[in-house]
Amino acid sequence: MSPPSIAEQIIPPLIRDAAQRGTTLNTMLQVLVQSVSDAYPMPEAKFRVAGLGGRFALLARENGCIDAKAAAAAYVGHNPKKRSNAETVRKAAREKRLIAVRDGHRDMLFPVWQFAEGGGALPGVPQVLKVLSERPGYSDITPFVFFLQPHPRTQGTPLDALRAGRVDDVIAAAASEGD
Repeated sequence: MSPPSIAEQIIPPLIRDAAQRGTTLNTMLQVLVQSVSDAYPMPEAKFRVAGLGGRFALLARENGCIDAKAAAAAYVGHNPKKRSNAETVRKAAREKRLIAVRDGHRDMLFPVWQFAEGGGALPGVPQVLKVLSERPGYSDITPFVFFLQPHPRTQGTPLDALRAGRVDDVIAAAASEGD
């Protein structure tokens, strides 16, 4: 195994320090995109870093994401008779009943916004995931893009429509994706 590169030695502690001093994620991403663009003046470098930055920004919206343990607690809600279990939410994500994205460390992150106040998923999330997952080009980021960006069929974001109880409108919007 080779020793860590100079970038691997310097950048992670620098980012941690900036975060501890209050640097926002958006500011950090802007600095990273600009720094990579300056150091590697080829178009693909800027696009790759900007794409990564866009993904991180999308995952951070609507109160961000939580790990499987915290997601399990949100999934069972305030019911003292139910025990939270991280494997339960991982299984639900694999079965497309919950939204999750791999975290790069062999686990999953779950968006906070998909959980109902009293536990479980927001009504309609599993049905919409089923429809989305059957569309060509589906990936783990697809639900984030779909739910968090305005859609003409929901007159706002599909997430807002779900919160308003308009499940059928959101399912119709998901079915029309890519048309």
